[in-house]
Amino acid sequence: MIFSDTVRYALIALAYLALNRDRLVKVEEIAKTYNIPRPFLAKVMHELSKRGLVHSVKGPRGGFTLTKNPEDITIWDVINVFGEEYKYEMCILMPRKCSEFSANPCVVHYKWEELKASIVNFFKNTSIMELVSVEEKYLYPANKV
Repeated sequence: MIFSDTVRYALIALAYLALNRDRLVKVEEIAKTYNIPRPFLAKVMHELSKRGLVHSVKGPRGGFTLTKNPEDITIWDVINVFGEEYKYEMCILMPRKCSEFSANPCVVHYKWEELKASIVNFFKNTSIMELVSVEEKYLYPANKV
């Protein structure tokens, strides 16, 4: 798995909010739709709210909504919110950052650096809006009426 559950659930929730931009969405709705543990998702949503990616409205008619256009939020933004960008700096063989071995790199260092750069570039250039089509296919498959 390339993402932790935290980042994966955040991406799912943000795409769902993008699909439902016209209303406030409750954590319970997202959790039920995707079979995500509600308490875990609530913590994820709280962090997204604290970091300014979503707006939270408390109360029985409350819920969450995006604070930005989904085109302006990238996968990399979400990875950074949860402090997981370090994963894309790690050596493939050693338990530390590749930069710590630059004087004496491992046998796959240059190939790994190239691949990591491509992955990070993909994350930085893929928006939540692009994930919406994946969510639409999941929620509204063509064979469903």
